[in-house]
Amino acid sequence: MNEADGKVLISYKAGLNEKDPTGFRAFRVPFFRLANMVKSAGQYSSVQFREGYRCAKNAIPFSELIILDYDAGVTLCDAAEMFRQYIGLIATTRSHQKEKHGVICDRFRVILPTLRPVKLDAVEFSKMMSGVINRYSTDKACKDISRMYYGNPESEVSFLDGYQLFDWEPFYQSALDKERQRQQQYRKPVRYSLGDRDVADLDKATCTYWARNFAHGRRNSTVFTLGVLRKNAGAPMDILYSLNGSSGCPLTDDEMNRVVRNVSKYGTGGDRST
Repeated sequence: MNEADGKVLISYKAGLNEKDPTGFRAFRVPFFRLANMVKSAGQYSSVQFREGYRCAKNAIPFSELIILDYDAGVTLCDAAEMFRQYIGLIATTRSHQKEKHGVICDRFRVILPTLRPVKLDAVEFSKMMSGVINRYSTDKACKDISRMYYGNPESEVSFLDGYQLFDWEPFYQSALDKERQRQQQYRKPVRYSLGDRDVADLDKATCTYWARNFAHGRRNSTVFTLGVLRKNAGAPMDILYSLNGSSGCPLTDDEMNRVVRNVSKYGTGGDRST
């Protein structure tokens, strides 16, 4: 949110026809005016769309609102307490306190203006929002940058009386840190105790591992793991082709060749066979 004028970006379209993704127009409006939009018979989103066509591909990576959807498990009172330090609003949705899938409960949205604009593309936005969703137990669909929300003329809107704008950047940084850790672990060489054994013992160990692990759903990963083991030990791959051919559920020759090529390319550990 621009603190100088209190305005935020919002895309809006009158009408409730969700099958028509066209006609979204972007506005920058004072935050308090959002109450009118969420109480209208229209649709809204936190990003602008090229040519007004709502889809992730057309989403322009700039937003000033975090929108969270609650459909079960969290009450209005819970949300007011959870977000008490923030500037924002809570608005009940069309299914609030109505039976849905056999459940009657509070259903609402929390809309929070951000401390700084979110300049992330669809993939990076999803990473950031996954952290927000996990932290605040909200609907996972909110991570979709092109997510659209219905207005509700009967909505009960209340403004949060906080003092902070929502800082999304720590959630994004946390996602990047976790991704980096996974990549480092992925690339970390696997040290096998079999690496110093002679080929005969290695072949025996290969057969034992194969018998215990090779099955539908684990075929590629089994071949890749054994391929890495044998590559690191300087052993040939012929036995893997032989075991595959007699397995009863073999990979095709093309698939076997692809996995072995991946061993040559990535073969320091970790499963990159798929």
